[in-house]
Amino acid sequence: MSKRHKVFISYFHSDDQAYKEHLINMVFYNMEKMMFESVFDDFSVREGDIDDTNMKDETIREKIRDEYIKNATVLILLCGENTSCRKHVDWEINAAMFDSEKNPKMGILAINLPSINQSSMAASNDEKKLISNVTNWVTLVNDEDYEKHYPYMPVRIMDNLKKGVPITIVDWDIIKNDSYKLMTFIDNAYNRRKNIEYDHSRPLKRRNS
Repeated sequence: MSKRHKVFISYFHSDDQAYKEHLINMVFYNMEKMMFESVFDDFSVREGDIDDTNMKDETIREKIRDEYIKNATVLILLCGENTSCRKHVDWEINAAMFDSEKNPKMGILAINLPSINQSSMAASNDEKKLISNVTNWVTLVNDEDYEKHYPYMPVRIMDNLKKGVPITIVDWDIIKNDSYKLMTFIDNAYNRRKNIEYDHSRPLKRRNS
């Protein structure tokens, strides 16, 4: 069984709180301890708005990483209909991609929520068999392809997908009742985080849209 990791969940609170609650309540049976345990340790402990007036991007990024999502090693992005419009989601994704003095960059797992009614996913070869029996996965080659397949995905994630950065994207239905699959995807994100060179060059989103 995969190791349990420290996870921060990034999402639009007004729309998608129920999905977060579902994830943090998922459990698996630990055969060694002969008891049920949480799939991951929830480190989504800090909420509230940051007043970014006159703050530089670097200052916001460090504040988010070292105060709001400190100690977490994997970020789960819940991608709903309005997720990409929220500036705090962009800040959290950016902070997860950044090595601060106190906290290293994080692995990222994105989950398509039912509200966006799409099933475009991305995965490593080892993960594909966990997602589907389909063998003819599509290779995306240009911006138009990515925008067509991921119309609701935050642009910072898109920047990295276009450059071949390995970020797994799965549908909610794949993991909602399967603790093993969720743990595996989280574990994979954790294991590859140190070897990833994220593109976090895009300026931070300063307004909700």
